[in-house]
Amino acid sequence: MDVIDRAQEDLARGDSIAARDRLVGALVRNPTSPGILELLAYTHLVLGDRAAAGAVWFLTDKSDDDPTASAAFAALEKQYRSPLMIARALPIHAPSDWYPTRARIRLERLGAAIEANGQHWVPPRDVVYFDEDGLNSDDFYGRDGDQDDSEYDRAGSSYRTVRQRAIAATIVIAIAATSASVVLALVFG
Repeated sequence: MDVIDRAQEDLARGDSIAARDRLVGALVRNPTSPGILELLAYTHLVLGDRAAAGAVWFLTDKSDDDPTASAAFAALEKQYRSPLMIARALPIHAPSDWYPTRARIRLERLGAAIEANGQHWVPPRDVVYFDEDGLNSDDFYGRDGDQDDSEYDRAGSSYRTVRQRAIAATIVIAIAATSASVVLALVFG
């Protein structure tokens, strides 16, 4: 018996909480399963959590003009008033390109709305690649307006934050340690 059958049995017994928990656990292992996502959204509706149903349906191929789904999407927007808060409420457990076309379109629209608010969001499972040279030294410099002046260590000629200096130092130490272990392996090999 698979997880969907067990969850349906839980629902038939009136144990919606067990069905929800079972489906949430299965979603981690099968993040884009249409059956799990649909039944989980339905289970949230049974539990009276329309916003949670909207968050799950957001990741499915459910049509935006489906009356039940559109009401759930509206409840999601009402409960989480900003695009970034909506993004954080989504049960994303896979790269965005694993989801169906309608879900990817919704995620793209959501990303654009977040960017329009001057914020940045990358779906949690999406891979972000460094540029071809690896780390960019500009990544360690603060940009105008995104850091509080009190966070800057103005002792050096560049205005790097203490956090940025710590990250850079950690990377340098990791590189040095790796190089030293390679040299030792070659010498005593």
